[in-house]
Amino acid sequence: MANICGVVPGTLVLIVIFTLLFVAPSSGDSCQSCDNLTNISVSGINLQNIDPGNLTAFRSIDSREIGRAMDISGYPDSDLEQIGTIITTNQNNENPDSSAAVMSLQTDVVLAMQEANRNLPRFTVPENVTSLPRGSFSHLDTFSYIPSEWDQTGGMDEHCGNCWVWADTGALQLDLAYQKNFTDRLSVQYFTSSYHNGTGIWACCGGSPVWFADFYNTTKKAVPWSNTNASFVDSRSMCEKGESTAMNASNIEIIPYYPLDQVSALMISTNAQYEERPITNETAINAIKSALQSGKAVIFVYTPDNWTPMMNFWNDQTEEDIFTPHLTQGTLYNDGGHVMLILGYNDSDQENQYWIILNSWGSSENRPHAIFRMNMDIDYSLQNPDGVNSYEFYVLNVTYPENSSLISQ
Repeated sequence: MANICGVVPGTLVLIVIFTLLFVAPSSGDSCQSCDNLTNISVSGINLQNIDPGNLTAFRSIDSREIGRAMDISGYPDSDLEQIGTIITTNQNNENPDSSAAVMSLQTDVVLAMQEANRNLPRFTVPENVTSLPRGSFSHLDTFSYIPSEWDQTGGMDEHCGNCWVWADTGALQLDLAYQKNFTDRLSVQYFTSSYHNGTGIWACCGGSPVWFADFYNTTKKAVPWSNTNASFVDSRSMCEKGESTAMNASNIEIIPYYPLDQVSALMISTNAQYEERPITNETAINAIKSALQSGKAVIFVYTPDNWTPMMNFWNDQTEEDIFTPHLTQGTLYNDGGHVMLILGYNDSDQENQYWIILNSWGSSENRPHAIFRMNMDIDYSLQNPDGVNSYEFYVLNVTYPENSSLISQ
């Protein structure tokens, strides 16, 4: 699904993915099924007026095509103005409250992407980790990061919505560490500046692990954080204000880099309602644990119906406390999505079992490692009242060329 990273400490900001309403050429692989601006559609399905009663039509769509269609950087200024007019128009609003109206339109788009992701390959539990005993496991000692710098917010309430880039980059970085023993931090800014040329509908607007993998499957270069101009500078860049990246991609030194061969995103099957087949909580938990034990970081998409409980927990509790998400009585919509990185777990105590999750909101006095614990004992098939999955889990599947050493020239 397309994800919105508009929730930050101290505020609730809903960044709307109107982006799926527009079709344009891509700077990576071209969108093979996109029509022109006067007929905004993918594979013949109109994206301007999504029919919530016919979302199954999106099951025939490759979700990578939707991401490619979002690149409007190839349009002339006149077309950008036309698109801007559509972005600022509240279409099909039934509730006069602006937030509710925004969520209503956003939900149609997210549900459409959710349907398209049914085509996504699923993670297969390796035979050597099919049944794991209780215990603890963590990638934190392997994962290279500076907690104060693992921060999309820059300490600001209003900021770039690229949480998905932080989580996905972290997953790619950990894969390099396990498969190739490379421990460099990877650049978040390289993707943020390069994806859709850092303008229009770009990384700070939100995104998906599918689109992240598609980008790297095309560029095939993982750039270290230490390269010139590759450290993160886009905290203040606001998609919903029409702003572009503060660092042009051409100014980022891409040499040295780590070469990649193939990159794809795999969904972990955890949600019985969404998968339309029986999946027990025990099966869901074991699949996530198995992914971690096989050397993967797990990309966690959290889309609650109310961000207040999580915000209060993040701001007021410590890294030893355990967060238990739940639905809020009386809500009608999801409250926007956020993407984080599961790096470990501890289920030694059956009454207090939890995931270890790295957030992208930086460190603080109560969170010196920028992490939190989330209860394992949740309903993995939970959906919001509007049908949006409350939890989704992904891993990256990465292969490398025969000569995969750091390329420095």
